[in-house]
Amino acid sequence: GSHKHNLVPLGGEMTREDKIFQLAKGMRGRAKNCFRIAIRRVEKGLQHAYRSRRLKKRQARETWIMQVGAASNEHQLSYSRLIHGLQLANVGLDRRVLASLAQNEPYTFRAIVGEAKGALQRSILAEVGNAGYRAPADADAAG
Repeated sequence: GSHKHNLVPLGGEMTREDKIFQLAKGMRGRAKNCFRIAIRRVEKGLQHAYRSRRLKKRQARETWIMQVGAASNEHQLSYSRLIHGLQLANVGLDRRVLASLAQNEPYTFRAIVGEAKGALQRSILAEVGNAGYRAPADADAAG
């Protein structure tokens, strides 16, 4: 039937139908003005919106990781080693901040990479120091 869904009664609440048509504005074909079709399209549209709000966060993180990785490679350090080094150095910067620094403040980023490299080297030296000198494993069997 003909339904004037652009007019909400004065001072009245929106009916369920009004709300559906409100959400169906801008849809193609009968999805915007045929209630039974509009319900289905609006429902599906809300599902897409719900899913995409989560995807958006996932994709943003992927982008930050790519940017940080590219920037750390310029300093001869892989992304994974950078992140590990920052954990060792107790640098509490997240990937979003790192990506922003890599783009807008290269000197600051270089300093952060330096911190990570230093922490990695210290951890390697510490491991070597703790291990002391051990004879190769197969030397025991021969002896």
